[in-house]
Amino acid sequence: MVTFEAAGAPGTATLPAARVRRIIKEDKDISACGADSLYLISRATEYFIDSLVREAYEFSRLDKRRTVQYKDMAKAVQSIEQYDFLADIIPPVVPLKKPAGGRA
Repeated sequence: MVTFEAAGAPGTATLPAARVRRIIKEDKDISACGADSLYLISRATEYFIDSLVREAYEFSRLDKRRTVQYKDMAKAVQSIEQYDFLADIIPPVVPLKKPAGGRA
């Protein structure tokens, strides 16, 4: 499991508050969101993104690469149970088959 190390000053989030608030307002079931809730949602999102990217980075390291690619993200989603809800959003890589007749 990958651990998260907080960066930046305490009480601040990296994600833009206005953008997070706009995304929250898209949910019709939420009528209002206070500043403390907005901060907690932003920090939770940062933790989630950091965790997913770190897991994907481990898959890129196994392939002896330093760059995270889509296939690494897909492997992380497919192999780690906590990311099962992302299976429709980040499906596994499907290799293209060579066409019949030998042309590439």
